[in-house]
Amino acid sequence: MNLEDNRQADGPRVLDGVVVLDFTCVISGPYCTRMMADLGAEVLKVEPPQGELLRAVPPHRDGASKLFSHLNAGKRCISLDLKDPNAIDVVKRLASTADVVIENFSPGVMQRLGIDYPVLSALNDRLVMCSISGFGQTGPDAQRPAFAPVVQAWSGYDAVTLKYQPGIDKPLNMGLPVADNVAALQAFGAINSALYYREKTGIGQYIDIAMFDALLGTMQKDFQLALDPQEHDRLYGPLETTDGYIFMMVISPRHFEDLVDLMGRPELKTDPRFAATVSRLHNYAELQAIAADWTRTKTTADVLERLSERKIPVSSYRDIAATLDDPQLQHRKMITEVNDNGGSLKVPNTPFLFSRTHAAVRPHVANIGEHNQAVLRDELGLDPTTLAAL
Repeated sequence: MNLEDNRQADGPRVLDGVVVLDFTCVISGPYCTRMMADLGAEVLKVEPPQGELLRAVPPHRDGASKLFSHLNAGKRCISLDLKDPNAIDVVKRLASTADVVIENFSPGVMQRLGIDYPVLSALNDRLVMCSISGFGQTGPDAQRPAFAPVVQAWSGYDAVTLKYQPGIDKPLNMGLPVADNVAALQAFGAINSALYYREKTGIGQYIDIAMFDALLGTMQKDFQLALDPQEHDRLYGPLETTDGYIFMMVISPRHFEDLVDLMGRPELKTDPRFAATVSRLHNYAELQAIAADWTRTKTTADVLERLSERKIPVSSYRDIAATLDDPQLQHRKMITEVNDNGGSLKVPNTPFLFSRTHAAVRPHVANIGEHNQAVLRDELGLDPTTLAAL
């Protein structure tokens, strides 16, 4: 069975017929709704007349934000000034037949606009609505301004990351927007779970996703160590070679025994520090130090070949550009192209592979308000005067 054949931009999809009103910007919301679009949902992105913030964020080419296109391919776009009562009337009409509304405004904004869940669910009791925020919709920090770096610093995530960097005392610069991406994944799962519940009951519901909550759930081991500190911990880090670094994990007894044989150190099999799995994990740093003495005498290619032959988990360190031509990703059709005003753009495809339905990013990236006429005039039937005013 070649599931990769179902990674197509057309064909039946699991979310065919699901209509999503997307009021989100930046990463957490748009990533969630792009995954829904990849699975067949009709996502209607509602932007302000000047477009959402991410359209201005580099990298750009020919005026088109590559980041915006990466996260918003496959969606239709309309532009509305939500401060205009006529625009709010349009939103209510759209929500009355939608399946999902998702937003990541600051808590309270949708209520002030008059389009929060109590209002919209009164028009459509099957509606599933999801709000993504930094700290949640209620509580003492609900109104605290939050982007991913703020949540990562406040939650302990950055401190945990720093703990695994020996010799570094200063918190690291923010790298990946982990809080955004984790919240997007949590929202994606929650929304689809709510749609499943609706299929059984006929009733929609409201979902509150906080980046703070979502990120906390990813720090399983360190959460437990914070509650019950223990002396033993292990660092999974780089081992130096003659021409670079490699990463390996030696957890199972077989991996350990094969490694010490490769290193010419069979006596370590009966060393009380390493003979049992529990003691080996407690003394993992010492095992790493012994392995490091061996890898320093070998090239990266040599270490990779020797460990790979024994199926010991190992990797060199690659930059992301090296993945673009990776044979595994090519086999799985994970690198594809979308098109925006700047032309063709490579992006990762959807990560889902199904045996019966298709899943893939749709290749078109819409301009600001590109679907105003199709949605507002043709589908809602607004008269030309009202449409012009909007």
